[in-house]
Amino acid sequence: MSSDSRFGASIVATASSDTKLKLVRSLGADIGVDYSQPNWPAAIKEMLKGRGIDIIYDLIGGPFTKAALTLLGPGGELVFGALGRFGLGSDDMEAMFSQNQSLRRFALLPLLTAAGMKTDLADLSNQAEGGALKVVDGGRFPLMQAADAHRALQSRQTAGKIVLIS
Repeated sequence: MSSDSRFGASIVATASSDTKLKLVRSLGADIGVDYSQPNWPAAIKEMLKGRGIDIIYDLIGGPFTKAALTLLGPGGELVFGALGRFGLGSDDMEAMFSQNQSLRRFALLPLLTAAGMKTDLADLSNQAEGGALKVVDGGRFPLMQAADAHRALQSRQTAGKIVLIS
């Protein structure tokens, strides 16, 4: 991905394995760090040479959120989308306010409407056909093996979209 299409932004990605880190780099991440390692925030801080991150998209939650918050720069925004795993307390929120940082909650379901989905799916299809959007094949399972597909997802050994086929 060229920096022009990202408006000059650097992309920092976290993943839990070397395979997934290789994937995020191939998709355009400038920095990739294994968040299952104990000092992953320090590694990112070192790579960013002290610069804080402007926007963090957190779909993991729990202890990850507190660690990621240490990377958020002054005036930065934490976009939280991990269902049921919000782990920040009032002290964390006070620290965010003192740095002019903000918190935004992202929930997909309230945004879905029949008309919107039709338009959005058409747009996504056009982007994929035109090469602007890369869909990563994470595996294909016969419909009769749907339970195996779920186990693969739960084991966190997959990367990309899992497809059930008939």
